[in-house]
Amino acid sequence: MSSIRAIVKAKNTILFKFSFGMSLLFLVMTAATYMVVDLVVKNYLVNKNKESIDEIGSHIVSEISQRISIAETLTRHLAAAGETWPQDPQLFYKVIPQMLNMKEYQDIIAGGGVWPEPQQFTLGVVRRSFFWGRDNFGELQYFDQYNDVEGTGYHDEEWYVPGRYSKQGECLWSKSYMDPYTLAPMVTCTVAMFKQEVFSGNATVDVSLQQLKSILHQGSAKLRGYAYAVDRNNKFLSFPDDELTKVANRDSNHLTQEYITVNQLAEKLESFQPIAEILTEINQSLIQSIADKTRVPAANITEQSKQISPLDAQLIVANMSTMPDQSSHRNTKTISVISKQDFLLGEAVNVSVFIIPKTLWKVVVVTPQMVAINSASKVSNLILMLLIAIMIIAAFLGFIYCRRSLIMPIYQMVNQLQRPVTEGGQVYPELLDDRRQDEFGLLAYHFNQSKMALDSNNRDLKLQINERKQAEYQLKHLALHDPLTGLPNRLLFQDRLEQAIALSDRHQHKFAVFFMDLDNFKIINDTMGHDAGDELLKQVSLRLSCTGRKTDTVARLGGDEFAFIITKVNTIEDAVTFAQRLNSLLKTPIEINGNNINMGSSIGITIYPDDAANSEELLRNADIAMYQAKDDGRNTVRFFTSEMNARLQRNKEVLTDLAESLTKEHFELYYQPLFTIDQNILVGAEALIRWHHPEKGMIPPDQFIAVAEKSGLINELGDWVLAQACREIKNFLNAGITVFKVAINISPVQFRRKDLLQHMLMILAQHDVSAELIELEITEGAVMDNVDQAIETMQALHDAGFQLAMDDFGTGYSSLSYLKRFPIQKVKIDRSFISDLENDDDSKSITTAIIQMSHSLGLHVLAEGVETEEQLHYLQAEKCDYVQGYYTGRPIPASEFIKNFSESKKGKYANGVWTESTTMT
Repeated sequence: MSSIRAIVKAKNTILFKFSFGMSLLFLVMTAATYMVVDLVVKNYLVNKNKESIDEIGSHIVSEISQRISIAETLTRHLAAAGETWPQDPQLFYKVIPQMLNMKEYQDIIAGGGVWPEPQQFTLGVVRRSFFWGRDNFGELQYFDQYNDVEGTGYHDEEWYVPGRYSKQGECLWSKSYMDPYTLAPMVTCTVAMFKQEVFSGNATVDVSLQQLKSILHQGSAKLRGYAYAVDRNNKFLSFPDDELTKVANRDSNHLTQEYITVNQLAEKLESFQPIAEILTEINQSLIQSIADKTRVPAANITEQSKQISPLDAQLIVANMSTMPDQSSHRNTKTISVISKQDFLLGEAVNVSVFIIPKTLWKVVVVTPQMVAINSASKVSNLILMLLIAIMIIAAFLGFIYCRRSLIMPIYQMVNQLQRPVTEGGQVYPELLDDRRQDEFGLLAYHFNQSKMALDSNNRDLKLQINERKQAEYQLKHLALHDPLTGLPNRLLFQDRLEQAIALSDRHQHKFAVFFMDLDNFKIINDTMGHDAGDELLKQVSLRLSCTGRKTDTVARLGGDEFAFIITKVNTIEDAVTFAQRLNSLLKTPIEINGNNINMGSSIGITIYPDDAANSEELLRNADIAMYQAKDDGRNTVRFFTSEMNARLQRNKEVLTDLAESLTKEHFELYYQPLFTIDQNILVGAEALIRWHHPEKGMIPPDQFIAVAEKSGLINELGDWVLAQACREIKNFLNAGITVFKVAINISPVQFRRKDLLQHMLMILAQHDVSAELIELEITEGAVMDNVDQAIETMQALHDAGFQLAMDDFGTGYSSLSYLKRFPIQKVKIDRSFISDLENDDDSKSITTAIIQMSHSLGLHVLAEGVETEEQLHYLQAEKCDYVQGYYTGRPIPASEFIKNFSESKKGKYANGVWTESTTMT
């Protein structure tokens, strides 16, 4: 086959053919353009403007539907949760706020919850709802007033009753109302819950429509008009002029605003009457569409809720009837009319109404009528002139374009394909037809030459296949290994654990699972930074990988947690030996950024098959043993025992009882009086919680406080203590106990809450109690993990008006330099130093040193645990400021405290006995 071919003749070139065709086309298009533009374009543009209105309206409906679909989906999830979750209040308290608090939808989701039917959640309890709403800070808060026995409840609410007649998964939208914080319109989506096909309650999500006005404005602005929306009852959801459609109301001394209905606006503005009639007729047609169907549901809805009128009930039933066939009504334009004089634009307008079937809301789009006509005339004339000019220019540019953009590139491709090719290899017969006499024939000819050479060269393809296999291997490795340390991750560890169980069952040998957690790793992260923490984890992983046995597995489960599978463990000593090897690997300090770090570890060990029957139990038991090692002082090893599991179950039982008792008011506050050292002046009282369990009797705090702290329930318990103290402070003030502060203990878990101050101020505001009446007692251990952050938190509490006291001083590890920085006003000497003052010289020295040191820093000192007269006399001699203990006053209920210390009856405690006195103030 020759590699040279003759040049194409001029009459056969594509350039000649293109130029001839363009000349003919120009003549035809010039004659036709005028007729097409004048007869067709004007009508087309006018119709296009109407289509634009429909498109804008459909877009607005789509935007609104997209947002309410988010709420509908979330409500269905809540309903499914209410139907399927175990009836555990703690589970609902924990998970429902997490479901509602989606960051990307916080401006849409304003609240929600689960609302069971009477006695559906807790037998014998009529009202048992779980509802969260956003406060004025935008944070979700739990609201329990619907469950108040003395309240009106929620089973006859407008948003609740229709759910009894809805189908599973259907979202019923309430009529609109106004958010008291943002003054934006809101609606509620209600989805019924069913258990064994029987209605068991509702799940709701409150939706804020504060972005609705922006959506309507952005959509209608393109047409130089405006848009607004009304709800199912023809009540405005938005309007360009709020002064026309909003009314102000004063409720409980708070000024609120509310939208009016279209009929109310028509009474104010006669020009709005035609649009009001259209919207009213739409509702009447919807009601008429269900006229032939039974009206029993509408009657029942009206009867069961006094908040729902017969007309509202019929609209609700009409809304239900549109749900099964919403696809045929989606974004449907209900009506389009021409209004002679719009009261806002002051000219004739087109009014288009769109219905959202899911909610029966109406979107009204108002556009000037003359805009479309004038725009069409201008555009059609401009198009006529532009088309003629374009055709003239196109004929000239077409010739240049064809030559430069088509012919010349083709010849360039030909030149490239004319390069010499290597002969040999297999040749395939499928070739292009090169018999044409134009440039494409020439291109096909040389392309065939290149193809025969390419068929013999597939090395690149093979290379790509190999690279793809390597990439697949790397992806698989990343899926099963920790990206930071390269160790197996939890998924791979679980798989190998299953393999180890299978091998153990087959060969009848034991193996051990180790669960390791690095001690005080969080402190390293906080003080040296996360980069240093990551580097430390890498170094630890390298050491742990050198265990010396290839059959063993070491994995990083996450954070600073590592797990091991130690095969063929014949005795307990084998496991102990391996644990000692791990400790020796970590004994040598690790250098990070020039700092030598000594690492310790807490290790939990469990044996298969002695301690568990499956992989989940093995890992859980090893985890339990590890936490026991931490509780026993860290940097130690513990084997799993049944007692650990029993302790865990006891803690779970205590936690369950705590959660239930919080809802059933099983707790009470006792108050231990605080006096000046001479016992003549009452300066306050410490609030101490007491748990009256209905079956187990009085449970001391040391049996449930630690469990509450580990579980996080201490936050709810702390909120109850503060709220109850506020209620009883008011009783104290009413009884004449005025110069007085109530001391409340703050758990380290509470102290580390980011919203501690805002939460406490909210509780004080709810009970109208000043922060100056509260003294917060903070332990040394709560502030020493992160001193700078602790000082910032303490300063914020102090600035808010709280008095701060350092509790159990002397038992922790705070230094004098830190004490100087803490914004505290009082130091409490721990009872361990006071209890043996009479016999222990060291206790006397420490007590004296604390008093003198505190006074030198301008701090008051309170000694707690005073039980004898000798202890009191010693403290008086050392000029201690305040005293607390059984000798001066035992903890007593609030009622007894008021009885003893009110203005009408004054006295004092001495050796645990109350004595009336005229000197007590």
